[in-house]
Amino acid sequence: MARRIGHPYQNRTPPKRKKPRTSFTRLQIAELEKRFHKQKYLASAERAALAKSLKMTDAQVKTWFQNRRTKWR
Repeated sequence: MARRIGHPYQNRTPPKRKKPRTSFTRLQIAELEKRFHKQKYLASAERAALAKSLKMTDAQVKTWFQNRRTKWR
């Protein structure tokens, strides 16, 4: 009796939908750039305070700084 082997992709979970790109306001970008000019790296407490003041998430500020440092190099 021949064993039936399923398709290799049969048991995969469907791919996760990509989050739409976050667009920041001009004010948020201006403040982020101003802070970046003074300080290339933020401590977690500084990042949290900046995120709160700009009505952004901690992760958004962290990612923005990571991306900005890459652009700066």
